[in-house]
Amino acid sequence: MEVTQINLNHCDTAQQLLWQVASETKCDVAIIAEPYQVPPNNGNWVTDKAKIAAITTLGKYPFQEVVSSDYEGFVIVKINDIFVCSCYALPRWTIEQFDQMLHNITEELIGRNPIVIGGDLNAWAVEWGSRFTNARGFSLLEGLAKLNIRLVNEGSTSTFRRDGRESIIDVTFCSPSLASNINWRVCDDYTNSDHQAIRYTVSTQSPLTRRVTRTSCKKWKLKEFEKNLFIEALQVERIATTLNAKELTDVVTRACDVTMPRVTIPKNERRPVYWWTEAINTLRTSCLRARRRMQRARTDTDRAVCREVFRVARAALKHEIKLSRRNCFRELCRDVDANHWGNAYRVVMAKLKGPSTPQETCPDKLNSIVEGLFPQHDPTSWPLAPYDDNEDFVERVTIGELPLSKS
Repeated sequence: MEVTQINLNHCDTAQQLLWQVASETKCDVAIIAEPYQVPPNNGNWVTDKAKIAAITTLGKYPFQEVVSSDYEGFVIVKINDIFVCSCYALPRWTIEQFDQMLHNITEELIGRNPIVIGGDLNAWAVEWGSRFTNARGFSLLEGLAKLNIRLVNEGSTSTFRRDGRESIIDVTFCSPSLASNINWRVCDDYTNSDHQAIRYTVSTQSPLTRRVTRTSCKKWKLKEFEKNLFIEALQVERIATTLNAKELTDVVTRACDVTMPRVTIPKNERRPVYWWTEAINTLRTSCLRARRRMQRARTDTDRAVCREVFRVARAALKHEIKLSRRNCFRELCRDVDANHWGNAYRVVMAKLKGPSTPQETCPDKLNSIVEGLFPQHDPTSWPLAPYDDNEDFVERVTIGELPLSKS
């Protein structure tokens, strides 16, 4: 399960770029701090009480359970049998508020396994590459010690960058069973936020189990099978009286290829976001290049010039994204007049039908859902009516007691 962890800094452009990057990297789950906007009534999103920490599913894994979403600063869900926690601690919080959030997280996660905790906690500690450990760092390490988890931050690459200042305040913890092959890394892609995206892979299976080998079995579209054509194809082969297993397999394979087309294996590629263009891709590359030059500038004069170049490039990217989204919406509106059942109809129906969350397929989980919706009750023993044994009951009812309709 591919996970992206990022603080969007309440920025619309950063959130839009996240969707495109998720499509490029085939991300399944996004752990988000400070989202710009949370879509209403969307089953792919879960947020905390204050909507400053969120988790959204982007791939084939649906939410199995919402463990906790009533507190401020963190949300916990179960995805693919893994308990995922997204958390964000505001810089203005007192140490007491910070400790209370940590206490609530540990209370919700004690006894649950495996666990992934990620977010921007605005805490410094030498354990994850900071120059020193502050009060929040001590509290974080001490508070999460109650859980059987490990810190998976690697290296000293900064996760927060703004105006030449850098720090590591985005951290990730996980259970030991997930830590060995998590492949945690800070990506240098342009995010339009003052935080860098963090990506890693989590799975409850070992690498040998997760390794998928493409078998050599061949499949054909059996719906297009024609018996007579298949027989003719075998006759053309002029099959010998004695064939070994490989020769017989080759003969049948060639006959099947003549008779019906093969089944194509999908490549599981995702489409880019609807507004993505080559111009936006070029501007994103320009922003990344300008930001790197600004960060590497040695003198104040060079840094001021590079900062202005970066500011212009960033403004151009924001403008192009808004313009592209606006043009796509106008094109969608024009499509309604020309084709009532086109893209506009599909967009509206997708909103009415709800989110495109993958359906649950596990038999045990489906059985528990059905049992919860339709519980089994013991049969009720109703008392006997007083007239059950009275055969003359019907005869004692007179015609005058019956309601007659007036014609």
